[in-house]
Amino acid sequence: MCGISGIMNLNNAPAAENAIGIMNELIHHRGPDGDGIFVQDNVALGNTRLAIIDLRHEADQPMHDSTGRYVIVYNGEIFNYVELRNELLEKGYKFNNNSDTEVILNLYKEYGTECQHKLNGMWALAIWDKKEKTLFCSRDRYGIKPFYYYLDNNRFIFGSEIKQIFSQGVEKTPDDETIYDYLLFNFIDHNEQTFFKNIRKLPAGYQVIIKNNNVRVSGWYKLNENLIDVTDEKKLYKDFYDLIYDSVRIRLRSDVEVGSCLSGGLDSSTIVCLMHDILKNEGKTDIQKTYTAAYDDPALDERKYVEEVLNQTNSAKYYLFPESSGLLSDFGRMVWHQEEPFTSASIYAQWCVFKKIHESGIKVVLDGQGSDEILLGYFSFFPFYLKRLMYNPFKFASSFLKGVGTTQQGLMKFSQSFVYFNSPSIRYKHVLNEGENFYNEDFVNNYNRKAVFEQNIGAKNLSANRMANLWNISLPSLLRYEDKNSMAFSVEARLPFLDHRLVEFIFSIPYDYLIRNGWTKFVLRESMKNEIPEDIRLRKGKLAFSVPQKKWLKEISSFIEDTFNDDFKSGKYINKNTALKLFNGGNYNDKLFFRAFTLEKWMKVFNLQSE
Repeated sequence: MCGISGIMNLNNAPAAENAIGIMNELIHHRGPDGDGIFVQDNVALGNTRLAIIDLRHEADQPMHDSTGRYVIVYNGEIFNYVELRNELLEKGYKFNNNSDTEVILNLYKEYGTECQHKLNGMWALAIWDKKEKTLFCSRDRYGIKPFYYYLDNNRFIFGSEIKQIFSQGVEKTPDDETIYDYLLFNFIDHNEQTFFKNIRKLPAGYQVIIKNNNVRVSGWYKLNENLIDVTDEKKLYKDFYDLIYDSVRIRLRSDVEVGSCLSGGLDSSTIVCLMHDILKNEGKTDIQKTYTAAYDDPALDERKYVEEVLNQTNSAKYYLFPESSGLLSDFGRMVWHQEEPFTSASIYAQWCVFKKIHESGIKVVLDGQGSDEILLGYFSFFPFYLKRLMYNPFKFASSFLKGVGTTQQGLMKFSQSFVYFNSPSIRYKHVLNEGENFYNEDFVNNYNRKAVFEQNIGAKNLSANRMANLWNISLPSLLRYEDKNSMAFSVEARLPFLDHRLVEFIFSIPYDYLIRNGWTKFVLRESMKNEIPEDIRLRKGKLAFSVPQKKWLKEISSFIEDTFNDDFKSGKYINKNTALKLFNGGNYNDKLFFRAFTLEKWMKVFNLQSE
């Protein structure tokens, strides 16, 4: 895991070494174990290293191949690097170190850009071909690792974080349409645009090739649903188990200790229990370290379930207790690291988890991101699943009633949700009405973003809804939060559920193996029989990564009022007086208010002015 920096002057002006040095310094937290710079003519590349695999200096970056023709900077991990290295050795390649970085470099020499399809992992990388004067950049299939860039007629600037790009004199200007989508729709990371004008994200599964100063951005990966006919259910569950087992196994490859996040839910419990079995099967006596955010409020606390996993695996536990006082003291720093606004205070709880991981001396952890999106774990999938069954009244009624039971929502709320999630026009009117007191009328009326809303929310069926969650409205923001929070504390987060073999397998499974008898993630629950505690495998009404947000906001009310009243910067977007009046009255929508407050703090941290 590292951070990368790069500049290519398209006007062929010489690249400056000190410019890359500044970019590297800004992301020292991503790679405190070393840094390096490469400069040739109009190209400069930089890297800050968090040493995980092959801790020697021979594995430092930028790294050259044996001929000196190619040079790479790379952020991420390739988990099948052992198998790929052996494949290359059989072809006659020689290696100077044991890193996965050199494996990528030699794969590129052998296969060119097609090498991406061989990689199992997470990455953002750039390779410079000195002979052909070609720059190749790539981002992993699901966008686990970040790649930001700025492009004009003279320069292509890229990095792991946005702040690096601003160090090169690029103007910092808020993007009003992105802010609108955030405030009104709760959308973030739903397209290539960031909260800053002219700063873009390379989409997941995309590449950049620059040759003869011609810049071409294109997709290299596409995920399709190719549903199979299941003739043997037991084999299906066994195949799923083998894939998730192997995904965890190869994500334990590391020259430093690996821990795990543990919430007490199905996903993290699966990972921790499999991790325990794998270490045992490999004859290792390592005691796992697990990390859990806990609360005194029993409505939010999940230690009962966590303890069941700990008892089964004999893991070491690290509990941490996020509080409003910490939110107050860390909020500005957290905004600086996240670089863009976020949607809830739960991001702070995750921040606390990675802070504790760092303090305990761990540099790598496994986590369960991605499972809800690919396995239809969110409640919002349920109404779309039921919609498919309306042609069969008996099956619809049976699944409907079972859904009421497993989600523990109650018949009335479940019925309302079924109508709401299947009615984009109702949802659109609802979000506009919700925000009319918080946001400036002129700003709201200046944009018509209904098409954007319906593009992301208006899925007509379960397939489209899952794709929207995977590529637009859910996973991209969760991956951004996790990357920025983990790397703020120099910790690498690995995500077994986003192994592309597993994802593609799940996308071939008929929906009845994902939602059945009122249960979501059915194939995971069946596959993990006798592997995880039954109370967790058949748990109803699992909490999201929840925090007492409204309580915290009340406890830091003085800080919030000072933030709004001291040189208010977001007046173009937010009706300050009305928002504060509602907040002080106590009868307000804390989700909307948190977004407004975070936007104002973001504008202060990055010294932004609304036009």
